[in-house]
Amino acid sequence: MSYSATRVRRAVAVLALTVAAGALAACGNSSSSVSPAAGAAPNADRAAAAPGVGPGVNLDECGKATRTIKHDLGTTTITGNPTKVVALEYSFVDALVAVGMSPIGVADDNEPKRIIPALREKVSAYKSVGLRATPNIQVITALKPDLIIADSGRHKAIYAQLSKIAPTIAYASLNGNYQQVLDSEMSTAIALNKCDQMKQRLTEHAKTMSDLKAEATANESRKALFVRASEKGFTGFPPKAYTPGVLSAIGIPSALPDSGTDASVSLTLETLVGTKPDIMFIAPNDGPTLRDTWAKSQLWKQLPAVKNNATYDVDPNEWSRSRGLIASEVVAKEAVKLLYGK
Repeated sequence: MSYSATRVRRAVAVLALTVAAGALAACGNSSSSVSPAAGAAPNADRAAAAPGVGPGVNLDECGKATRTIKHDLGTTTITGNPTKVVALEYSFVDALVAVGMSPIGVADDNEPKRIIPALREKVSAYKSVGLRATPNIQVITALKPDLIIADSGRHKAIYAQLSKIAPTIAYASLNGNYQQVLDSEMSTAIALNKCDQMKQRLTEHAKTMSDLKAEATANESRKALFVRASEKGFTGFPPKAYTPGVLSAIGIPSALPDSGTDASVSLTLETLVGTKPDIMFIAPNDGPTLRDTWAKSQLWKQLPAVKNNATYDVDPNEWSRSRGLIASEVVAKEAVKLLYGK
């Protein structure tokens, strides 16, 4: 089935408006929240939200034998239909699976189980190219790919090296928001000459998210905080970050204000109390985390989410590391199930 550029632009625009509306609602309800400047320092690994290249930027290249793909680090010319693709972030694996393809190489942090089940069951055997932050150039070269998909933040310093191996496109994954990730999947599909397949999948995605929003409680006023918990840190994500954007798309506003340029903030127990989240989705690292220590404090017990038994442990691979069209549906479905039993 073929979908017009107008239709996919409409689907992308609907998603963009949904995300924006959620962010505005979160901002409007943030009078009791604590801004990053009030004590929540930027997280060094996710310091700045990525600007992105905008929705629909490459749609005019759909179906061309030779395509000039605009991306965060420039433009790349691709001829024919790439089949040997190396993905340096999980969201790019998501993009490949969404159009019925599988990568030959993945920067999987040498932990293949980090590829979430919704993707893993559709990914063929591949070669690990090491860590997402520092992929192995030699291994990538040996694979002789005909396309490399890189993170425009993490891999900017090695972009020239990657481009010498194969045509390379780069988009925000680590610091990209929900809409930017969807945009990057569309542009990736155009690079792969799988334009119609992704247009159809994005249209299906828009309907899935709309249906999930309809299943949520109408006019949800509770504010949700998504955090990553480690042994030494408790990192919160504001509306401009990926996971809160997914939650906003289904009508769940953020507990953090939409201020500053940071894609995440490091929270202290005191600033967490000031944020007053009604709901907390916590993605913990393996082993003891700072949350375990805080849970013994009376301050922790003052949190509305704790008082109302509305704290939920979620899988960091599904809710944080993966990102993408398919991954966002996994997050949205679980959120609706946890909060509304649907």
